[in-house]
Amino acid sequence: MKEPVRPDPLAAAQRVKDLARDLARDLAQDVADGYRKSTRFFRLRAAVVGTWFCLSALTLWLACPSSGNALGAEVTVSFEDPLQTYVLVANTSADIWTDVILTLDGEWSYEKKTVRDGERIVVATAKFTRDGAAAAGDMKPKTLTIRCEQGKVTTRLATR
Repeated sequence: MKEPVRPDPLAAAQRVKDLARDLARDLAQDVADGYRKSTRFFRLRAAVVGTWFCLSALTLWLACPSSGNALGAEVTVSFEDPLQTYVLVANTSADIWTDVILTLDGEWSYEKKTVRDGERIVVATAKFTRDGAAAAGDMKPKTLTIRCEQGKVTTRLATR
């Protein structure tokens, strides 16, 4: 029994691409012809509507809050316990961070293999080390750097 003849997928894709290009060219030509034949009043209305659309899009883009940093990290520090300071790091992104290194004030580091999306970790400053020595429990850190395979972000620590 003979195998049915199958069309070449590359040739079919090229035909679709050519058809889409021709359709876009025809549509652009029709719009250009219509614009050339239009009245001055219509052109001014089109300019006003186009300007309004651009300003609206710009306003929405500026008004929407960003994630705050490239990793989508939320960081807080707590000085509520007089003997111990705690750093809270939350992964609010949809990605899992791998090979995570938290660094306080550029010196003291804490390593964690993974931080899953939505996970919150609380680390006491005494868990941070430098050259094998632990940091003071009542340390008042100023910055925290989160470094992982997905990126790096440095944030100033605000007290809560």
